[in-house]
Amino acid sequence: MAAATGQNTVDVLSLSWGQSEAQLAYEIKQGVTPAKYNQIMNLLFEQAAAQGISVFAASGDNGAYDGISGGSTALSVDTPANSPFVTAVGGTTLPRTYNVNKQTVQINKERAWASEFLYPQYKNQQFNGFEDWVQTFFAGGGGGFSRYNAVPKYQSGFSGVGTYDATRLWSFKNGKAKLLDKPVAVSGKAKGRNVPDLSANADPNTGYAIFITPKKDSSATGEWEVSGGTSVVAPQMAAASILMSNNTSGRLGFWNPQIYRFAAQTNSPFTVLDSRTNNTNLYYTGQPGKLYNQATGLGTVDFNKLDKLFNS
Repeated sequence: MAAATGQNTVDVLSLSWGQSEAQLAYEIKQGVTPAKYNQIMNLLFEQAAAQGISVFAASGDNGAYDGISGGSTALSVDTPANSPFVTAVGGTTLPRTYNVNKQTVQINKERAWASEFLYPQYKNQQFNGFEDWVQTFFAGGGGGFSRYNAVPKYQSGFSGVGTYDATRLWSFKNGKAKLLDKPVAVSGKAKGRNVPDLSANADPNTGYAIFITPKKDSSATGEWEVSGGTSVVAPQMAAASILMSNNTSGRLGFWNPQIYRFAAQTNSPFTVLDSRTNNTNLYYTGQPGKLYNQATGLGTVDFNKLDKLFNS
C-alpha cells in the first residue's frame, strides 16, 4: 500500500485483505501490532485521497461479527474498510428460490447478504471444525460502527448515519454462541465511522462464475465454480471507477465525499435497501425511510447515473 501510494502511478486501488478491529485490538494488546497502526494506515489512505487515487476495500464476509473467525463475539467491522479515507464495499444477495428442509424459501428482491434465512437447513448439519461452522452460520456482508475512527465529515448528519435498526439473532456467553429461539428487534444510536459505504451482490449463492485451472498444470482441464464475497465486489467498483474516469479529464479521486452528496439528491444513483425485515447482515438491518444503513450502506449503484454525475 505504501509503495503503490508513493509511486502515484495508478488511478485506483482495490483492497481485499484485512482483519477485524477486534483482532487488531488483541494484537495491539499483545504487542504484535504497533499501537498506532490505525493512524499509520489512515495517513497512507489520506495521502492516496489527496493524490486523487480512488481506494476501495472489502468490508468483510462475516456480517456484523467480523472477528468471529478469530473467536471474538463482539460486533466489529473490518480494517482497512473502517478508514474514513477509503470506500468500503459491502454485500447483497439477489433473488433466488431455496429448498430448505423440504420447504421453499423465496428471496423476492435484492437484500443485504446474510445466511440467516438458511439456518433451518443447518439445524442437523455436521461441521468440519470451527471454521466450517463460522463460514456457514456467519456468512454475510461486513458493516457496523468503527471503534477506531470517528464519523467523517461526509457522513456527519447524513440520513441514517449514527442510528441503527437491528435484529439480534444470537446470544453469547463465555465465548459460546447460541441461536435465539425468537429474534429480538433493537434500535439505537452509535458513534464512529459507519461501514460500508455502498454494496453489490457478494453472496456466493448468487455470485459469479469463475473458471479455474490447476495451478501446477495450466494445460489441464479446469472447472467452473461459483464464487462470491466482498473481495469480489471491491475490484468491481475499482474497475467501474476506471471506466468512468475514461470519460473525464483526470482521476475521479476519493469517491466518498462525492457519492454521499449524490445520494442526497433527487436523482440519486443509489437504490437504498431500507427494509427492516428480511434484510440483515446478521445484526444490522435497513432503516425504513432513511438513506443509509449499516447493512448495505447507501445501497446498490446505477452506474449510468453515477457516471453522469461524476462527469457533470
